[in-house]
Amino acid sequence: MNKFLVLAALSFSLVLIACKSPGGVDGASYYLDPVKGNDSNDGTSPENPWRSLEKIATIELKAGDRVLLRAGQVFRSSLKMNNLHGTIVAPIILSTYGKGRAILDSGDSLAILAEDCSYFICKNLIVKGSGRLAGNEADGLLFRRVQHGVVDRVDAFGYLYSGIHVVGGSDITITHVYAHDNGFCGIFAESGEPEYGVDGSKFKTLKRVYIGYSVAENNPGCPLITDNHSGNGILVAGAVNGMIEYCEAMNNGWDMPREGNGPVGIWAYMSDSITIQHCYSHHNKTSQHGKDGGGFDFDGGMRNSIMQYNLSAFNEGAGYGIFQYAGATEWTQNVARYNISFNDGSKNSHAGIFVWCDPIAQRMKNFHAYNNTIVSEYGLGVNFEPGAYEGFVFENNIFLITGETDRFIDGKFSMATFNNNLYWSSYHSGLHKSQPIQYSDAASIQSDPKIVLPGNHELILIKTDSLAALRWFDLPPGSPCLQAGIVIQNNGGFDFWSNPVSSNDNPNLGAWQGN
Repeated sequence: MNKFLVLAALSFSLVLIACKSPGGVDGASYYLDPVKGNDSNDGTSPENPWRSLEKIATIELKAGDRVLLRAGQVFRSSLKMNNLHGTIVAPIILSTYGKGRAILDSGDSLAILAEDCSYFICKNLIVKGSGRLAGNEADGLLFRRVQHGVVDRVDAFGYLYSGIHVVGGSDITITHVYAHDNGFCGIFAESGEPEYGVDGSKFKTLKRVYIGYSVAENNPGCPLITDNHSGNGILVAGAVNGMIEYCEAMNNGWDMPREGNGPVGIWAYMSDSITIQHCYSHHNKTSQHGKDGGGFDFDGGMRNSIMQYNLSAFNEGAGYGIFQYAGATEWTQNVARYNISFNDGSKNSHAGIFVWCDPIAQRMKNFHAYNNTIVSEYGLGVNFEPGAYEGFVFENNIFLITGETDRFIDGKFSMATFNNNLYWSSYHSGLHKSQPIQYSDAASIQSDPKIVLPGNHELILIKTDSLAALRWFDLPPGSPCLQAGIVIQNNGGFDFWSNPVSSNDNPNLGAWQGN
């Protein structure tokens, strides 16, 4: 992932270049104002702007050129930009001039399409559709086969499908987006149709995607999708190398128009080398009789990926879904570490971690869940449903049950290994005799972890950039979890709070590794 992070930083540098270069690098600036503009003007200054977005199609944009829309004004149209090619030092930019942001009100249609472009930046805009139930039939902003593209500080709402949608391409950076009140998804990045090499081999077309510092809120579901999930917050599908960090997903999925598999706050499937970290996913939902509605998920076909330093709370589904569906490619070599789940699973799974594999799917292999803190009033630390779980290992976790039930682990988990975890029911003052430890966890700890827990309303206003300052879930002096863990190599080096983690000394149990 280090090479990917360098590329992500490079994309950020494009944003900085765009901000610091008023006219681009050796490029022209074109200004548009729907109130004071006139398409007979030359359009090259704020004093002589064009009026309509259609005027853009009449010029040939080159590297370093900028299209600037008047802040505070509403453009009631769509903008399609095809085969535009900037450079790393002279990207093509679509943005705003003046104080505030311009609004593209695209009604029932797509607002912005960038197709087969490279080094293209879209920033400081609001895109608005007529509403997912009011006639819109499109995405808000769509990048199709864009190379080195940036979406920054864009609000997208009122679209039947996704607020921000990326299909194919590479080196995509999405930051400071607020995607809300859309149908299928807030932010959706996918490979699209596969391409084929000269030898006939199939390969994915979405490579290196970064989604950061963004919020996906109240994306309820798409009324036209009746055979699959909808109502997701942030979703990556079919990508190679990707990161989602410092993002928040909340109150999504409540109007999915179907039963069966459902939406998740932040998740990925059929992807390789994806990291989801420092994110907060909460109060996500599903339809009345739908499944899922959880916080985070590594779904079918995930490989070599990590969920770490995340907070999940108050979701109708599990905090962390580990799923494999029939037809998906191999699911293997994935990790969940230093995450927190608080009162997830109010409707489905009743668990902090939910493992599900379709009995006819390709077998899931090699999952390592360690140093997670799971607190549940619904009764399950981990729930398994039928499937095969070869090489699934759970170590150094805290499973704290605060509700009436006394079940910690449930389902068919004969192939999973539990080692050195803490199990405690505060409601029953310890283990209830009807729930013996039968997980082959000979080194289990059965004692009160003494964690200070928040009230049900205290977590709501937490922001993703302050998760490291969270004042709950740490371990006070005297906790039996202190230095009670087993050493795990290649442990990431840091815990949820960014405390360092040694590879030599015994760690604490759970997500907190402070002294």
